[in-house]
Amino acid sequence: MGDPTLSHELGSDEDSAGIGSRNNYAEVYLLREGDAIDQIIIPVYGKGLWSTLYGYMSLKSDLNTIAGLQFYEHAETPGLGGEVDNPNWRALWHDKVAYDDNGDVALEVIKGTVDRNSAAAEHQVDGLAGASLTTRGVNNLVRFWLGQNGFGPFLRNLNAGGDA
Repeated sequence: MGDPTLSHELGSDEDSAGIGSRNNYAEVYLLREGDAIDQIIIPVYGKGLWSTLYGYMSLKSDLNTIAGLQFYEHAETPGLGGEVDNPNWRALWHDKVAYDDNGDVALEVIKGTVDRNSAAAEHQVDGLAGASLTTRGVNNLVRFWLGQNGFGPFLRNLNAGGDA
C-alpha cells in the first residue's frame, strides 16, 4: 500500500468490490441547473471475471435515482460479460432506486430477469445472461461504491445539505 494519507487498505469484510484499497480522495462531477445539483457522477470500479471494470455511475438530483451506469474500461468476455457495454442493458439502470427507505443500499444486479411486478423491482437490474461472475462483480462494485466504504457517507452529507 502507498501513502496511508492518500488511501485506505480494505479488510476482506469491507472489500466486496475486490479492489484491495480505496483512495481517500476522488473526483466527482456535479452537473448543476443554476445553483441546484441536477446530477452527480461518481467513479466506480471493481473486479469482474477477467478484469477490473472501470466506469461512472450517475445519480439524479435526489441522489437516490440512477441516471446511468457506463464502463469505459474492462476486459470481460465479448458477448457475455462484455455485454456491460450493450446500450439495452445500460438502459435497464435508468430510474432504478439505489437506497431503501432506511437509507441502506438496495440496488442489486440479480441473476436472471427482474420480475417487474415485484416490490423489489425498482431496486433490481437484470443480470447478464451467461456471465454470472461479471454480473456478481458489477453488483458488488455498485453496492460497494454506494455504500459505507464508498460514496455513501458523501452522498448522505450532500443530501442533508452539506458541501459538495
